[in-house]
Amino acid sequence: MNNKQRLQILLEGQIPDIPPHFELVFQLEKEVFGMDWQTVKKGLYASSADRQKAMQQFHIELCSHLVDELGWSAVPALCYEEGIDSILSITCLKEAIGDRALVFSFSSDGVFWMPVGSEIMDFTVMLFERPAEMHAKAKAKCQAAKELSKRQVDAGVDFIIQNTDFGYNSGPFISPSHFREFITPYMTEIVSVIHDLKTPVILHSDGDLRLLLEQLYSTGIDGYQSVDPQAHMDIKMVRGQFPKWLLMGNVACNLLQDTNEEEIRGAVRYCMKHGGVGKKYIFSTSNCIFAGMPPESYRIMLDEYRSCCEELPRSL
Repeated sequence: MNNKQRLQILLEGQIPDIPPHFELVFQLEKEVFGMDWQTVKKGLYASSADRQKAMQQFHIELCSHLVDELGWSAVPALCYEEGIDSILSITCLKEAIGDRALVFSFSSDGVFWMPVGSEIMDFTVMLFERPAEMHAKAKAKCQAAKELSKRQVDAGVDFIIQNTDFGYNSGPFISPSHFREFITPYMTEIVSVIHDLKTPVILHSDGDLRLLLEQLYSTGIDGYQSVDPQAHMDIKMVRGQFPKWLLMGNVACNLLQDTNEEEIRGAVRYCMKHGGVGKKYIFSTSNCIFAGMPPESYRIMLDEYRSCCEELPRSL
């Protein structure tokens, strides 16, 4: 069984021999693979089409390294860069990666989530004083997300990440009652449409979601990524509350900002034990492999993950 097959089994509701691994984003391409994204992104091109082609080719090469050298079971389509056709990105990556890994894409605007600082006041006023207007905006966002999902699936995406941060380190960005009114029903509708397209969908959210987990689970979403330990989210607790939910993450990103080998290895074993082995779990950090992370920290994390897999079931 290869890593792609392990992930496919998980997304179909079963449990593979060992948890697969991938990350939502990888920003150490220069440090690990000697690839300079900024040179490609800011280069001079004869046309916008040439620029897009160069960026797509760079991304395909990066994803090939992630799959072939780091064992990723899935890779992201290039969706967030200015001037990139996100649907074309899915098609190109699917053709290039072939049977080596699954391809996922992001959907980030289907429901309300944490507004930027300049928008918080207006958002709060609408939340309390103009609920009808809030629902109208929520319906429009929901409809756009459903249409995007269909285009993504038609382009060949294997699953979708709903990328919506719902929590600060201290709790949800709005009250559970407001969440129940303005977010949960629309998120449920989006998940239902994606499932009708025979495609799984996984939530990404940082932050403390303890007061929202029941609502999030009730939407029918297939999994939850981040399980952010910096925001009091303990994978042992979440697993105990939702034993059959597909979980992903919980290796604290703040640990990876340094290179304390003992702490990193301990965090990996904790996640593999409680996430984890013999359960519906995808091994990853609590967010992504971000720019500035010491590459050695990620290497230690991967080494301990592989050690855990090799030692199963003795060590856990």
